[in-house]
Amino acid sequence: MSLFSELKRRKVFRVGIAYVIVAWLIAQVLELVFDGFGTPDWVLKTVLVLLLVGFLFALFFAWAYEMTPQGLKRDRDVRRSRPMTPNTIEKLRSNETTAGRLNSIVYKSRSKDVADLELVKSILSSSTKNNSINGITGVLIATRTHFLQLLEGEFEALNVTFQRISSDTRHDKIEIISFTEIEEREFGEWAMHGIGLFDLNHELAVKLCDRFGEKNGDIRLPSTVREVTELLDML
Repeated sequence: MSLFSELKRRKVFRVGIAYVIVAWLIAQVLELVFDGFGTPDWVLKTVLVLLLVGFLFALFFAWAYEMTPQGLKRDRDVRRSRPMTPNTIEKLRSNETTAGRLNSIVYKSRSKDVADLELVKSILSSSTKNNSINGITGVLIATRTHFLQLLEGEFEALNVTFQRISSDTRHDKIEIISFTEIEEREFGEWAMHGIGLFDLNHELAVKLCDRFGEKNGDIRLPSTVREVTELLDML
């Protein structure tokens, strides 16, 4: 990964621009206040130096730390998910260290037909039956054109489940967002829970479109783990 890409990923540019804007506003306000009170010039110069030093610290923290759902963490300690294909997951079957451990997979796919409540119920019916047997839990989110699903379970069962999904004729263009090891389940009470975004109220639909955008006149489903977490928190 290039230095530019790494700076962009760690949001160093975004933090730097935001800091410069805020610092400029602070400097303008302080200059007006200091002029009104006849404050010596060295005071404003000192503030400007402190703002410059703060800029360097802001860039450092943007580079070294990342805000996660679990709080502020060192960037090197954040477990990142790499995009994978079904074949990549299949190759992991030979890794004996995964035996008995919990894993989570998040993927999205395009529905070959227009998704409606009946189609979602059909998917949930078969998923709930199979998942209960295999110890899989999770959530399915559907728009009229796409699916987003999060599955949790032991590696072997999760791998077999995803291979079955990959061959399901109701899905097309499957994109794996993440495949990671987890400490505990987030959806332990649901063999499979379904949410049809096409049944949402107008206010929430507008909010989701504003946050995640639209695609073909429908809500665009997220493509990153952070966005998926944010979407689930909004529902």
